[in-house]
Amino acid sequence: MATRPDPDCCPRTADPRIARQFDARYDGWTQDKGFPELVDVSGAILDLLRDTALLRPTVLELGCGTAALGVALLEMGATSLTGVDLSPASIDLARQRADDAGFAEAATFEVGNAAETDAESRDWVILDRVICCYGDVESLLERAISLARERIAISVPESRGWRGLVNRPLWLAEFAWDRWQGGCRGYVHDLRHIERRLAAAGFARAASDRIGLWHIGIYDRPKVSTNPDSRSRGA
Repeated sequence: MATRPDPDCCPRTADPRIARQFDARYDGWTQDKGFPELVDVSGAILDLLRDTALLRPTVLELGCGTAALGVALLEMGATSLTGVDLSPASIDLARQRADDAGFAEAATFEVGNAAETDAESRDWVILDRVICCYGDVESLLERAISLARERIAISVPESRGWRGLVNRPLWLAEFAWDRWQGGCRGYVHDLRHIERRLAAAGFARAASDRIGLWHIGIYDRPKVSTNPDSRSRGA
């Protein structure tokens, strides 16, 4: 069963503490420092999206942060990138990163709640380390499903097996510390529930990996052929 939303942290409307946490990290960041690097979990998603050059998808990243992953997908062949994030400082850096990489015209970014964005649908929707920030996982999944034409890619804390047994107390301990520091809660949502929800919407797991205590999954919606020759001629 999915974790219920905590009314004091990360509701559907998105807790402003999430934005403040990342604004504090990136506000005033200059390019002299270089852009924040792609973390290992995001790199694992990228490794599973090597067909980008072949498929040349349009990409929507919900919770894009500073767009390290999104810009890497543009460099691999994605035709466009739309990024949404709660943190204005992260979005500023995302725009700078895309411009510096030569993708100013191919990339657009907006400050907003990923679960309520009015972005247009795209071929792929990416949810990298963002599901764990939402107490109400249903609203975020519903929005992602409604906007993804062909593929949804996720990275989430693993909830199954021994990794789940480690993750739950670990994330609760981090929550206690972060709350004392004024931060916001993270969630270990039931991955089985997430995959059932994706499957009910027609997305089947195409590839998966683990890195540390994280699950990385690629879920594709099979294309329906419009070629008359491929239909049954039995009638």
